[in-house]
This record gives sequence, structure tokens and C-alpha cells, in this order.
Amino acid sequence: MADDAMVPIARLLGRGEALTVAAMLDAAGIIVHVGGEYYTSVSPDILAIGGFRLAVPAWQHEEASALLADMLAEPEPQPNDHMRRALGRFALATMAMMGVAVLPYAAVLGLKSLAVVLLSPVSMIVLPVNPQGRGDYYLVAARSD
Repeated sequence: MADDAMVPIARLLGRGEALTVAAMLDAAGIIVHVGGEYYTSVSPDILAIGGFRLAVPAWQHEEASALLADMLAEPEPQPNDHMRRALGRFALATMAMMGVAVLPYAAVLGLKSLAVVLLSPVSMIVLPVNPQGRGDYYLVAARSD
């Protein structure tokens, strides 16, 4: 393989993570190309295109691997439940707004129209999600000298 050939170093699911890793590699003087860098969306379509692909020149792959191995050795931060609580508040507010809109009709048309309010959580299925997970890193095996 030619030294100037680009080889994959990582495939990441989050744009923020991909750009952060690319900036870290760039700051260390490593040439990096981010495939899909300009693709932005709140839908999980990024999974369909294979994530954000980071590639480095073959002659810098070992240096990039060592840098990423140090980064990956750090423990992951503990997850918090802020997103879960925010989504719960959003679902509650959505159901309340639907209830305010439907209750006058329920008073006039009867209890059958309350099914809309009771089925309103089903409308939450179409909310876009942020796929979380650790990306794939293609590192050079550490040498044992």
C-alpha cells in the first residue's frame, strides 16, 4: 500500500464526536478526512450511510492509533437522566395540549373522542432519536518491544 493512501481509523455515529476526534487528530498534526462531514440530521439516517468515516494517511496511521488509544483508555462519563426527564416532560406537555384541545369535543360528542387523548403517546413514536453508542475504531495493534 502506498504511504499516501488514506486508511480508515474510525467510523462514528455522532457528528459531534466525529468532528471532535478529527479536531484532536488535526491538532496533533495528523491529516484527517471526515467522510459525511457535512451531513447533518436529527434522524437516524446516519446509520443508513454508515456513520461518519474518519481516514488518515497510511504513514500516520500508527501515530493516530496511539493518540486514539490514549483517548479511549479514559473512562466514559456516567450517563445522566436529563434527556429522559426532558422527554417525559415533553410527552406530558404534548398530552396536556391534546387534552385541552379534545376535552370540549368529548363533552359534546361523548367519551369515544377521548380515545384520541388516550392514544396520544403513540404519536411520540415519530420523535427523532439520537443514536447513542460507541463508534468503531480501527487501530494498529500495540507493538511489544
